Amino acid sequence: MQYLTYALQQGGIINRFLVSETHTQPVRGEAVVIQKEANVWEGSVGAATHVNPVRETFVQQRRQAIESYPTFIEKQAGGSVLIDGTAHQLSARFPFNDPVLSLSGFYPNPTWISATAITYLDSQKQRDVGCVLSVCGGARIWVNENLVASFTPHLRNQMQQTHIVLPLKVGENEVVVFWDEFAERDSDCSFSLSLDSDCEGLVQKLPIGDRDADLVKAVETALGDLSCRSNHVRKGEVELFCPNPYEHQTLEIHLIGATEENFMVGDLYETTAVILPGKNTCSLGPCEKLPIGYLQFKATAVVQGMSMSYHLAFENFPLSLVPQAKATMDERKQQAFEVLARYGERNANRAVAILHAGGPRDEFEHILRRQITFINKRSDCSDFYLSYFPHILRTFSDHPYVTEDLKEEMKHCLLNFRYWHDEPGDDAMWFYSENHALMFHVCQLLAGELYPDEVFTNSGMTGARMQEKAVGLLRPWFETFFAIGFTEWNSPPYLPIDALGFASLYAQTSNQEMKDLARKAMDSIYYILAINSLDGIFCTTAGRTYPKELFGNNSNCPSFINWIGYGIGNTSHAGKGVTALCFSDYQAPQEYRQFCQVPKGKALISQSTHGYNGHADVYVCKTSCSLLSSANNFRVGERGFQENPIHLIFSATEQVWINHPGEHNLFGHARPSYWAGNGTLPRVNQYENFACVVFNNDPAHPVDFTHVYLPTMEFASFERRGNWLFAASHNGGYVGVYCSQYLEPAGYGPNKEREFIAAGRKAVYLLRVGSQCSFGSFASFIKAMLDSDLSATDQAFVFEDPSLGRLEGGWDASLKVQGQTIKYNNFDPVGTNLWYVER
Repeated sequence: MQYLTYALQQGGIINRFLVSETHTQPVRGEAVVIQKEANVWEGSVGAATHVNPVRETFVQQRRQAIESYPTFIEKQAGGSVLIDGTAHQLSARFPFNDPVLSLSGFYPNPTWISATAITYLDSQKQRDVGCVLSVCGGARIWVNENLVASFTPHLRNQMQQTHIVLPLKVGENEVVVFWDEFAERDSDCSFSLSLDSDCEGLVQKLPIGDRDADLVKAVETALGDLSCRSNHVRKGEVELFCPNPYEHQTLEIHLIGATEENFMVGDLYETTAVILPGKNTCSLGPCEKLPIGYLQFKATAVVQGMSMSYHLAFENFPLSLVPQAKATMDERKQQAFEVLARYGERNANRAVAILHAGGPRDEFEHILRRQITFINKRSDCSDFYLSYFPHILRTFSDHPYVTEDLKEEMKHCLLNFRYWHDEPGDDAMWFYSENHALMFHVCQLLAGELYPDEVFTNSGMTGARMQEKAVGLLRPWFETFFAIGFTEWNSPPYLPIDALGFASLYAQTSNQEMKDLARKAMDSIYYILAINSLDGIFCTTAGRTYPKELFGNNSNCPSFINWIGYGIGNTSHAGKGVTALCFSDYQAPQEYRQFCQVPKGKALISQSTHGYNGHADVYVCKTSCSLLSSANNFRVGERGFQENPIHLIFSATEQVWINHPGEHNLFGHARPSYWAGNGTLPRVNQYENFACVVFNNDPAHPVDFTHVYLPTMEFASFERRGNWLFAASHNGGYVGVYCSQYLEPAGYGPNKEREFIAAGRKAVYLLRVGSQCSFGSFASFIKAMLDSDLSATDQAFVFEDPSLGRLEGGWDASLKVQGQTIKYNNFDPVGTNLWYVER
């Protein structure tokens, strides 16, 4: 037997395991109603405290369960283990520096997920090793077939810790972990083992049969360096980087993946990267041949019959496929339908577009039937798609694609749906965020209007009564919204869902009061887009975001909505908020055009407050070539979620942000993740084109560094001067990023030439934006920054800015300018807009 042998990561982390395939099993329970306040949104009291009653029952059973030592069929790579009587293959898990083993992902229906992991520790002596076991879900651990730990907190998406002891004998010791969780929607199910006592001489090893261990390690090193040349491909070939470790044979990496929506339904794109001997690059062909959007691939190489997998992700957006925007909004709506019918993700948005713009009948029927099945299961996010069914049934009842069978299936779907949490159910649908609450109410009203005399089986109400209930819920929703704005402020993934609700309501309801409110709300969407977009590209500080939005600015839905309204931005593959807008007669307000594009030499300053109890104080500085935005003094020092409190863009690809990673896994699904959100929220303050970001991170958090995203290959110029990073954009904008700690550039892996890491839990970052208008040449800008007096520790700073004057702040103090503390709070959601000279 050959073994892969490794030292413990960072001197004490056990993270090399053979891991089984994930076992999944649907969880059903008694249908129950949940009685609580309506429209309890994220950010308000009680919003995220709801626990699914089905989950409570499951967790109670799992805590009481007695697990036996797993039954292995063969304990080596390619072997298997029995889980619930079914053999699950064991594969070597290559962590790529991630200390956490995770089954995390998105599960639209309640599911029990579990897996088994096995590793071996060689010890030079007999000893009891102290160890911190961290778990999301529950875990059981056996050492040499003896149960040594059973830790079952099962707190949803919350990592819990306990101290355990691993009793090791001299020589080889077997360590087995079984871990599991009740998965619903976004679910983290993970564990890690970190030794906190003597681990000298301990070695991790994995049995791999008769394979060449050195060769396996060489391919592992190569695969860990896999990356796209840029995170954005817009023309030409899709070029990958990965050094071939073989001297005389090709390295083949099989890629299978898709956009998020297509990945969830199994519509996957497959290709193979072939890297010749002695080479480190290859092409996947013209970008026009790949799907459009932010693509996430599983990348697999096979070494002597053993598979190892990593990830590859990039935005593919062929500019050659973007149509020239026509003159009127109505014409652009039809263009949008044509784009979605041909290139859209395979969901209801594309199905509706096919009806409006033409397309294959079998494609329409395939998508619609799959969407009906998805909704009938009461999958999470069903409310995002159900709103299209009344439109199809009313507008296309005579269309040859919409058969009598399909009409009956859609009717059945509408009549049997669960429209609110006070109706019985055992599903994982989420009612407790502003976008979901809106969509459930809109779906209920539209369905009730379509079938006023029918009985809706889940509630027992007639359609007429359903209308009354929906209107009674929508009135306070809109009242709250117009008073406080979006708690999930400026959210690239969820602003389109709100637009979907508003546009669907405006286009379809016969209730004039609701129609008027929906039109007013759509106006507010376009106002937000006008202020917070640069040349139609929407990317800004946000209450919730994901990597697919951070790295997918060309193809995000808000930029598509901009394109339809004002002819700037981009078309896209994603139709949320777009499709309903296009089948409505809504017209974007022309008075907001003044905010869309700022004249050269001017700066638009906008301050606003959003959400319950002044949840977020947003500051925006927008010039002709840059958009710097921030959420100021936002929950300083608290655990973050998906908030992005600081963001800068010069274009869809030239952007900068700073965060404390929520996890080590570069491609993980945690919230916060590596790039989206913050493990510990910093103090962020902004004044015009200056911002400071100060970290003092939780000492218990597993990630002990902060970092900057600055993709050097996207900018026209990049220079480093000591603790400063400088970049110049192609449109004449400049940025300087200072850090009190040395910023180590990533030189290996997917983030090379685009990530800069500051070790430690404390740091001060300064971010200064300029342009040719305000500073002249790029060299002059650099000189102005370096010549300015700067005094900084890792928790405070004083900076004498050449234009803005004395700027001072830190972890314990909000920003002062020339001795005066900047006011950020108590604005309204519309905010105050002022025009200045750029400086």
